[in-house]
Amino acid sequence: MKTDHFGLGLRAFKRDKSLKPHEYNRLEKRVERLEERLKPAKAPEMDVAVQRQAKELLKLIEPKDPVGLSFERVGQEYDGGYIMAEIAAGDAVAYSLGINRDVSWDKAMANRGFQIFQYDHTISKLPEKHPNFHFKKLGITSPVLAADELTSLPAEFRENGHETCREMTLKMDIEGHEWDVFAEMDTADLQRFRQILMEVHDLNKLHKPFWSRKARQALRNLHATHQVVHVHGNNNSPLRVLGGIAMPQTMELTWLRRDICEFTTCTRRFPTPLDQPNNPNNAEHHLGSFCFS
Repeated sequence: MKTDHFGLGLRAFKRDKSLKPHEYNRLEKRVERLEERLKPAKAPEMDVAVQRQAKELLKLIEPKDPVGLSFERVGQEYDGGYIMAEIAAGDAVAYSLGINRDVSWDKAMANRGFQIFQYDHTISKLPEKHPNFHFKKLGITSPVLAADELTSLPAEFRENGHETCREMTLKMDIEGHEWDVFAEMDTADLQRFRQILMEVHDLNKLHKPFWSRKARQALRNLHATHQVVHVHGNNNSPLRVLGGIAMPQTMELTWLRRDICEFTTCTRRFPTPLDQPNNPNNAEHHLGSFCFS
């Protein structure tokens, strides 16, 4: 097996608590530039090695059917609505990461009695108020990169008194920071969430070693504790072909914790009748069964 010297080096630096976030960011960029000098696939659209790499990653997000559970759409029409499994409220606590101008999902959950802990460092205030909203002008990243306007979920669990919560819900759309969050998140913190709704970005980079390494680690961590039960392609960007596989550049994924129910082979084809295009002016991405086994 080929030794991943870059990956080993970066993990060692992450364990060095004296390394400041901006220094680690610079290091990541340097490693990325070094990897760009390696021999890349001349035609990644048709490269066999890229296909193997794509299948390895995409298998981690193959959907299964949750036995005995149905689905619902929560939030506004088009962009901003999420497909959720209909399960009990649990702790009735939800974390909403990435707000921008849309709190339709947050409001729908708040009206069900959920306390919504909201994070977005790119806005000064929420577009709408609700008694169950708890907003902080902070972004979410991994603990090693937390600084200034960026914090981490473990730190916020402590701050909000949620260290004993085990039945929360997570909604996340943080424009690529999801890979940093989940690549470093431990099992105990992942298992606090019964259901995770997330948008994943930059899948068009999966043939790039640096990006692929981080994304693969993030998805492996998630896959160990949760199972994908719904997929949807964001049609604000076109499909990208890598290794002969056409895939969305951005996807919406619904994960359920593995102890919630049993899972069986997926019988649905995506998009489902509950799905809506993110952009109604563009054609939906038809993903079929989204199976790569």
